[in-house]
Amino acid sequence: MTPPGIAPLVKGDPDAPFWEAWAAEERFLLHRCAICGRHDWPASCCVEHGLAAMTWVEASGGGVVDTYTVFHRAYTAGLASAVPYTVAVVRLDEGPYFHTRLVEVAPDAVCTGMRVRVRRGAGDAFPLFIPDRAF
Repeated sequence: MTPPGIAPLVKGDPDAPFWEAWAAEERFLLHRCAICGRHDWPASCCVEHGLAAMTWVEASGGGVVDTYTVFHRAYTAGLASAVPYTVAVVRLDEGPYFHTRLVEVAPDAVCTGMRVRVRRGAGDAFPLFIPDRAF
């Protein structure tokens, strides 16, 4: 079953395992090259070793804010009640960058280098990130 807010997957979508794992169990997956260990998102292949070497692995879900912007107008109608909201590029602990919304933090409290983690257990249609208060 597709959660509200997620478009049905297209047959043959190379990122289907990511979305299926998130929708079913809130598992945050990345591609990892079985040869060199490099993690990639959303790339379906290793830049050195191609597609054949890629496997899906569970990621830590942690990272740091690399850059961000605050939206003062809703980009979509569904976000109107969230204005102002923060969209960030998070450098995941495994290396790749992930574009996401930051929640549970005021926009003026966000800074580059801030530790964040994926929010699990909230039934979010898309992976959202929150401050990692453990650091």
